[in-house]
Amino acid sequence: MKASLRGATPDSPAASLTAWFELHSRQLPWRETYDPYHVWVSEVMLQQTQVDTVVPYYTRFLERFPTLESLAASREEEVLGLWSGLGYYNRARNFRRAAGEVMTRHGGRIPASYDALIRLPGIGRYMAGAILSIAFNQPYPIVDGNVRRVLARYHEWAEPEVDRLWEEAARMAASGTPRTLNQAMMELGATICRVRSPECGACPWAASCLAFRNGTQEGIPASRKRPRTVRVDLCALIDSNERGLLMRENKGLWEFPLLGRLPEGDFEKAGACRHAITHHRIAVEVFLGRMRPRSGYRRVRFGDVPVTSLTRKIYEVVSSKL
Repeated sequence: MKASLRGATPDSPAASLTAWFELHSRQLPWRETYDPYHVWVSEVMLQQTQVDTVVPYYTRFLERFPTLESLAASREEEVLGLWSGLGYYNRARNFRRAAGEVMTRHGGRIPASYDALIRLPGIGRYMAGAILSIAFNQPYPIVDGNVRRVLARYHEWAEPEVDRLWEEAARMAASGTPRTLNQAMMELGATICRVRSPECGACPWAASCLAFRNGTQEGIPASRKRPRTVRVDLCALIDSNERGLLMRENKGLWEFPLLGRLPEGDFEKAGACRHAITHHRIAVEVFLGRMRPRSGYRRVRFGDVPVTSLTRKIYEVVSSKL
């Protein structure tokens, strides 16, 4: 489907980016439709998560919850089970809550209004702009890390102000087909205008990009100072018998006992695993044995309950020994 350019000249930034996107965009399942619910599902999942990771989750989620109504009627535990491994579980909780509010307050129709969307749980400026522009083709801007980098290099803004980026993104969205231009800027940042080693020779904006012209693209935008990495050492205790594994529920997700040090007792080391959460690097030694009674724990079957990514990694260490 050809996107309209709303009077843009053939060599304008909007025209060149649109032409590039139509030829080179990746085939992704959420680009096969502009259904607002499908767009919303993909955008929630893509927050702070890589595209390749999201694809199978997106497909499975829509197979189980094909409509907003089915999501609104779901149990939180089931939603978290499908989300297990994606991380940032509040995204799933808020999405389910927002689906319920759309059913009760908007008659089951996802609103095409910024003011209405922004009031829903889990929806901020970016998410509202993504839904309105991609699903409803309204000229609302979006600014994520990819768009920030593309615009900063194009204008050679070493340390671009947030408001300036959103203003420029809004101008771009209004200069052609919003759904195409917003997706194209994200695609350009993800595949061509990368953080390191950008492929400027393949960029549709190379001729007018100030950073490329002046050879400053590698240093723009200026790197943000990252928080100091914190190392965390933990012990996981796996207490298993014929009734299942001893686990506890934490905010809808199940986990093994995780302790700062190994208590006294007869434990067999089964292995180790590593996990990263934001700037924390977690090293876990995994032990088999019997745990003294603790409140909040009960026997469950792994696979019957939703678990975190770390819990899944721990289970993989010991699964062959259970």
